[in-house]
Amino acid sequence: MFRVTVAAFVIAIACLPASAQDKAKEWCTNAHMQQMKLQIDKMTDAAKKKEAKTYLAMSKAAMKAKDMDGCVKHMEEAHHAMGL
Repeated sequence: MFRVTVAAFVIAIACLPASAQDKAKEWCTNAHMQQMKLQIDKMTDAAKKKEAKTYLAMSKAAMKAKDMDGCVKHMEEAHHAMGL
């Protein structure tokens, strides 16, 4: 149930017409990175899980480098790999 709720929340956020700056404020945070890690850890498809982890790591690296456009781009790819 929690997984479905979180997935619905992430999908709702992804569907909102928001600029990259708005997405960066929501997605490029340590809290969102942790939330994504927890969701990825629950994935059962090994190939998709690996892909999502790779994109999440790239997003986190971009966030730390203060590259918010890169952070959002890789986070979108991570969401896609998760099927969101």
